[in-house]
Amino acid sequence: MSISSIGRDLIGGVAKRLGISGPEQTRSTSQPQSQPASGPTSQPRVQVAGWDGTSSFDSGRTGSGSGSGTGAGVGAAAGAAGAAVAGRPDLAGIERDYQVQDDTMVKWRPKGLGIIPVPFAGEYNVTQTEAKLLDKLSVDRGLLGLNKFNDIKDQAFDVSERLYPNPSSVPGGIAPGDQQEWMNNDGHRDAFRHAYWNALMTREFGAEWTQQFATAHEGLPGNYADREAMDLYNNQVGREIALANPNASPEELATLVQQAVTDGRMVVLDDKSNLQWSDRVPYGQHGLSDRVPGTGGQPLPDGNASAR
Repeated sequence: MSISSIGRDLIGGVAKRLGISGPEQTRSTSQPQSQPASGPTSQPRVQVAGWDGTSSFDSGRTGSGSGSGTGAGVGAAAGAAGAAVAGRPDLAGIERDYQVQDDTMVKWRPKGLGIIPVPFAGEYNVTQTEAKLLDKLSVDRGLLGLNKFNDIKDQAFDVSERLYPNPSSVPGGIAPGDQQEWMNNDGHRDAFRHAYWNALMTREFGAEWTQQFATAHEGLPGNYADREAMDLYNNQVGREIALANPNASPEELATLVQQAVTDGRMVVLDDKSNLQWSDRVPYGQHGLSDRVPGTGGQPLPDGNASAR
């Protein structure tokens, strides 16, 4: 499920009215043709603990903080330094295992300390487990924590759109009415955005709360199975990168996550709507979900994780 469905003004508008945040960011809603680009924009390479800035990044982990699936192979994907496809996890296994059970959708309103309704705050459609974790975040970190959560979401969108601008053309198999959905989902921008979102949340709130929230976010009833697997897998790779680089700045994390996309340690959907490694699909040539909902999956998180 795209992180945009949380609502881009989830907390920011409320926090701004309460005087605890800066100006809300305005983001582009341009159509695909308006921002042509031939490929992703590279960030300068940086020196970060665990990565020499030139070779592929190796997290040295094997699925810690998992829960969205079996976790098997995630560390291998995060550490496969330019490995051949034969040396990576089975893609069919990823689609099978990286699923989560459907949750119940609820109306959630920001609450101070998790119990005190915030005046003038709107209601938002979230999963029941997301609501529980957001309330827990407000207990652990207050309204400033909720505002930071919103800032991280905005940052993930902004950086992904800058590093992966709209391609100059859309594949012929994408219907005109699906072009905007295709632009923001199932490709390299989407893979980067989810991984970077998780890396930033791990850096700010810890891996346990981040894993539970990002997994609960995919519990939307009827979530497409291919998209859900892609998101859960890339989420885990992002958390692994942050765990392996606890002192990395947001900019350094962006570089590491982008390198993981380039090296093929993320998954995207190809033009047949199948999961494929991110280095095996040319930029701007990814496909779109087949829109088949998932069934079953791993149990939902308990929603009791604390944000550090």
